[in-house]
Amino acid sequence: MTDNGLPANYSLLHPSAEQRFSVRGLPPRLHLDRIYMNGLHALVPFWLTNETGSELEISLSTQGPLKIQQHNPNWSAVSAAQRKTYLDVAPAASADEEVSMVCSATIQREFSEIFNQLDGEEQLVLEAHESVELVLLFIAHSKGSTSDVQSYEYVPFSGRIVFQADTDTYTVKLRASACKSVLDMDPPTSRIYVDDCVIGRTYERVLCVRNMSAIGLDWTMTVVETTDSESLSSLQLLDSNMQESTGGHLNARSDMRVLVRYTAHATGEFLCRFLIENSNDPANNTRYWVFRARVSQRQKPRRIELLSDPDISFGNCTSGVWYSRDISFKNISDTPVLLRFRVEGNTAGVTMRTAIRADNGSLPFEYGTSDSAQGPMPFEAAFSRRPSLGEDGISESVAATDEIISEGGSTEVAPADDSTPPSEGARTTESGRRFAARARAVHQHKTAMFDELLIKPGSVRTMVLALVGNPASSASVSAGQFGRQSFTLFCECSTVANVQNAQLPPSAASNERNVERLSIPCTVNMCTPFVRVSPALLDFGSVDVGTLKSLDLQVENLSQVAAVVQCKLESKVITCTRTPITIAPLQTVTVRVDIYPRRINARYRKQIIVRNIHNRFNDNVIEVRSTHVDRRRVAYHNMFYHTLVPNNEQNFVDFGPVPVNSRSMRKINLQNVCRCPLNVEVVADTAEFGTVSVLTAVKLYDEDGYLTEESHQVARRLPLLERQAAMHSSIEKFKERTAGNSESVPVRPESRSLRSCAELASESSHASVTLQPDMFIDKSIEQGHVCLIPFMSSRRNVALPASLDYLDVASVSYLHKHVVRIQEQNTLPKAPLFKSEETTTKNHSVGITAVKNEVLERASQILDEIVEKLDMAPQTLFSSPEDEDAYVRRQVDLHKYIDLLIESGFLQPAQKIELPPLGTRPIIVVLQPAEAADKPTPARFDANLYFRLEDRPSHLQPYTESAQAVPFGDVDQLPVRRFLIQAALFNSELEIGQKNINVGNMQVDESSRKYLVIQNRSEAPLMYAIRKTGSIASGDIRFVNNRYGVVRGFDSRKVVFVFSPSLNGVYNEQISIANVLNARGGKYATLKAAVRRPSKFYIRSLRLDFAADPPLALNQLSAEVQLLAIKNMTAKTRRLVIKPLHAPFPADGPPTAVDQAGVVLEAQFPEDTSLAAKAATEMSSSAHIAPILDRETEEKIESLEQKLKIAIRKNRPEKIEKYRSKLAKLRSGGKGGKSTGQCEANPAAAQIQRLADNTQLAVELPPGSDISIPVAVVARSVGEATGQQSQEPVETARGMLAVHEEKDNDNVKVVTLTASVANKRIY
Repeated sequence: MTDNGLPANYSLLHPSAEQRFSVRGLPPRLHLDRIYMNGLHALVPFWLTNETGSELEISLSTQGPLKIQQHNPNWSAVSAAQRKTYLDVAPAASADEEVSMVCSATIQREFSEIFNQLDGEEQLVLEAHESVELVLLFIAHSKGSTSDVQSYEYVPFSGRIVFQADTDTYTVKLRASACKSVLDMDPPTSRIYVDDCVIGRTYERVLCVRNMSAIGLDWTMTVVETTDSESLSSLQLLDSNMQESTGGHLNARSDMRVLVRYTAHATGEFLCRFLIENSNDPANNTRYWVFRARVSQRQKPRRIELLSDPDISFGNCTSGVWYSRDISFKNISDTPVLLRFRVEGNTAGVTMRTAIRADNGSLPFEYGTSDSAQGPMPFEAAFSRRPSLGEDGISESVAATDEIISEGGSTEVAPADDSTPPSEGARTTESGRRFAARARAVHQHKTAMFDELLIKPGSVRTMVLALVGNPASSASVSAGQFGRQSFTLFCECSTVANVQNAQLPPSAASNERNVERLSIPCTVNMCTPFVRVSPALLDFGSVDVGTLKSLDLQVENLSQVAAVVQCKLESKVITCTRTPITIAPLQTVTVRVDIYPRRINARYRKQIIVRNIHNRFNDNVIEVRSTHVDRRRVAYHNMFYHTLVPNNEQNFVDFGPVPVNSRSMRKINLQNVCRCPLNVEVVADTAEFGTVSVLTAVKLYDEDGYLTEESHQVARRLPLLERQAAMHSSIEKFKERTAGNSESVPVRPESRSLRSCAELASESSHASVTLQPDMFIDKSIEQGHVCLIPFMSSRRNVALPASLDYLDVASVSYLHKHVVRIQEQNTLPKAPLFKSEETTTKNHSVGITAVKNEVLERASQILDEIVEKLDMAPQTLFSSPEDEDAYVRRQVDLHKYIDLLIESGFLQPAQKIELPPLGTRPIIVVLQPAEAADKPTPARFDANLYFRLEDRPSHLQPYTESAQAVPFGDVDQLPVRRFLIQAALFNSELEIGQKNINVGNMQVDESSRKYLVIQNRSEAPLMYAIRKTGSIASGDIRFVNNRYGVVRGFDSRKVVFVFSPSLNGVYNEQISIANVLNARGGKYATLKAAVRRPSKFYIRSLRLDFAADPPLALNQLSAEVQLLAIKNMTAKTRRLVIKPLHAPFPADGPPTAVDQAGVVLEAQFPEDTSLAAKAATEMSSSAHIAPILDRETEEKIESLEQKLKIAIRKNRPEKIEKYRSKLAKLRSGGKGGKSTGQCEANPAAAQIQRLADNTQLAVELPPGSDISIPVAVVARSVGEATGQQSQEPVETARGMLAVHEEKDNDNVKVVTLTASVANKRIY
């Protein structure tokens, strides 16, 4: 090897510790910089020399992604010139510092990776003073963390190399910085289409090649396919210097713009396919882009315009999830046009659907429902049927997968992640509430999939292109990685008359010459999530009954996209997280599995199915084994009573996700299986992060079937408490509707007075009695919900208080309507309802008791609704904003009803439960997590309920139908039974974007549109409720929509409101944004405004300047006259007073205006009309005087000015001329605007009354009219004696006029008068 062929690291020589050998080219601290993470090895040559005179054996050991080869064919093939430039070494300042090396990427691209895969050396034997050349190989593999991979930053690596000869060693600490090289293009669809070209014209498009990574790259572009090689010269690719460009180098985070210039030479279709390759990573960054042009002889008239983006990129998508993009078309012709669609390109494994978006923005399909069994869905729309797993595990393909045509077929809604096709069996297993909502959405939005779109002249239609990726096979090479797919949506536009007259099939009709074609390139990066679960077997071993034991499952996401998994199992003793779990790419989560045996079982076997929501082919089945023993005889409790949750016997209850500072309720039914009554004592465990309480409903009837005394009290208190609670479902909704100006207020029925129950009893013999479910006037709000009714005292007539006049309280006369016969109600007891022996009051008592029974029955129904429908994890998908508002309002009501039922005594603390023989008694378990001081909230909540039989079990015999049970011995020591309570805790965090909203200065007649930004800082959905203080000022704030709503995880929402002040003054009104799931997490926003009274009249100019040449003489009327223009801005006649300020004026009015030189201008209002006409002529000839415009016209002018700027920027000549003509009319006071002297309906002329020798005027202005009053001035001297010389020469004198309403001296406008006065002696 010559000196010219030595790499740059050859000069780095370092001896070993005992200097028996030396290493050249590898310093003790080495940094390999700018390594490409492309799956290829980086080679670093070095030399090892024996410095002794005898044979030396040296062992080589490496740590990390390193190995050493003695003979590497790739390095041996490198020429001497290439070796000299292969390494770039940055020498260190001292021997202890790190040395940085950079390998040549250009030379490395010539290496064959097969030779680098050979095994490395572990031991060498060197002869005396022998030197050998070795090669260090380093490869950078992708790590598990995705933060650097997604941002394409440098990833650090480390390693160690140890050379050892007996006791002599030399160590190299290696550090490497590697980065993945990523090439991207813009447009991302990698397609450039030029439709309807004309011969001889040149068309230009821009192609951008971008380096997305932190390391430089080299790229090349070559032609791989073309339809006409002779026409290839008509296509030019030019760089920024207008030179031919077929590749180059891109620095880190840089891009290069390539100008694609095409000149049409021949008719027909020209297509050219290019290959753009990343030279540093050809395996992962090979991109194709296509240029296509259609050339015709002449320019065709355009009929259709694409309003949306010409290129559609779906971005990174997950298979099994629907994604959509909107495409808008506008018909710019004078006739209706018909669009036909077809798709060409790589659509393998992708199912596409199309739908038409309505004019109001809604879609003809349901967004889906957040079913707990399926988890949240990003797009959640179902288009007809979709690929799913059949019973045999084979994917059921959708009919016409390669087409987007389903002519005449209706859209069927189904969750996007559902693995079973819609069938009758599936519908029967679905919950009634969700299926009913889904069926209503399908009925309301029934539509047909289409392949044709008819657009009327001048109208705009929006279509939705949606796609879903079918899960890939795990055996695929690219399983778990993103794969780019490109396709094209072709649109053929023709007139409706041409299609009808052609009488040809669509394929033949589309070949007509006058058909306009439009191509929309599309691209999608699709990835199928794959997970791996370990271990496959959970063996709990021997577990004692009543003892909790836990094991962990490791769920690893093997793909580059987030995976959503859900554990599915049917067990009464095994519990785990059953809510969907989102796993980040290449990450692992731990799922805890708990087993809590309730009876002896020597061979317990179960299966846990870990579902991959978006890839059901990847479901994992975990087997669970355990042996249940009962060493403490806890299972004997099952011989006396069972715990049913809700109908399944189990000894634990899982609350699921529960937010902190909120309450969740579950029902447990205690079933007595003995023939004698039982007394069971229930005690809740004390928890550190919350409280657990046990409640039971009040006993309604005694042994004789009569209402108990406690139930009587509850029936009296419940309606009163509900009336005070102001439920959102009724009273608050009524207030909102009465306060809103845009909504009509419902007409209240005529006033009714309460009648005695004797009248009710007399009417009940002829007509049955009904109880209205809502006691308020807005009867349509609570359809489908249960609300308590008010209880009316039967002993006397009670008149409605005046403060509750807006309530429609259910009186006895009103109860006569909407009949439901008491005698036919199966829910009422058949025994006598009330203890009374007097025949005269029998009917009276029956009516009162019927009302009480109805109250208690509805309270029980509300309790059931709270247990079933109180959502701790709210749903996020609704068919309309009204449904979302009603859902959140009902959730707020249910939270209030919990306090209402407890306060009224309907729910009471349960300590000792009396179970009748063979009877069932429900208990309510209330969980309320709370934050602990200075401690983070745990992710899991565990607590216990303890059941103890109060009586001696030896007196109780277990019930069996076959034979009497044998006593089981000494049972005095029967242990306490433990009932497990579990929940997953999370924090529901609400934030607002702006705590202070400053509107600024406003007038009473103005309105301001503002918005609140509600931010959800947690992963779980957030329910919010916006409330006002209820003051008079709060009535001026009106929310347009979304006052109650749901915000998805880590999302935000804008809530618009309109502020229309009705009173003047300083506003400082608070708006409360409550977190429904976290009572302590609410926020307050303050609305601030300074509201002034509106101006009732307008003065064009508050300054009147009189001519300076010639100057004005003292005590002489000015020859010049100015016009004082005043306009009435209201719809009422106004009487104005115009007077000088030095005239008598109120003490608290403006000060008198006196010039410092002792000269003041006094205003005169001459009666000579010739002076006024002369002044008007001079003013109109000297300058154009703009008319007086009202506020509405000024706002129109401002809006048109903005539109004019946009039209000028977009170069729209027809719109520019249109807007300018409108502005000219408005500014001149023509049609479209109100101006001075030209008002609507020709208002009456103003009347002037002269006062005080023409120095004061009283003007009466009709509505919307204006007047121009001539004003002259006279210079008067004040404050000095006659015959004295003024102290200073007078140049300018001032005077002031006050203009105000005749009876309003508080709002005064001052007009300043100025004139030049001659410097003369004062007489």
